[in-house]
Amino acid sequence: MTVSSLPARSDFDVIFKSPDAKCSTRDFLILANLSSRSEGHRVGFVTSKKKIRRAVDRNRFRRVIREYLRRHEPISPTDIVVIARKTPNALWSLTYQKFLNQAFTKLSTNLARACDD
Repeated sequence: MTVSSLPARSDFDVIFKSPDAKCSTRDFLILANLSSRSEGHRVGFVTSKKKIRRAVDRNRFRRVIREYLRRHEPISPTDIVVIARKTPNALWSLTYQKFLNQAFTKLSTNLARACDD
């Protein structure tokens, strides 16, 4: 499946107001809604200068998560918003993949529960 970006503020607002699932780690918060579209996943990022200082690090944060979603597809087409909480220390290392794997596994579980309800 493809990974594209959330195009409009209204798409972000829908997810912020009533997410189907949430998952948080020390570095970021993930909000997700199941999508009725079949094209693929849409991802939006909220990364402020206050939380991740350098533009290089903010862009790397986005690239790493997008690449993770390309390789490890969630259960169904999903709209996802990732909110950065602080600069991830392990962003450049392979251990960060472990954190992402745990977070998105937890998110998939929460989305599956939302589907059942």
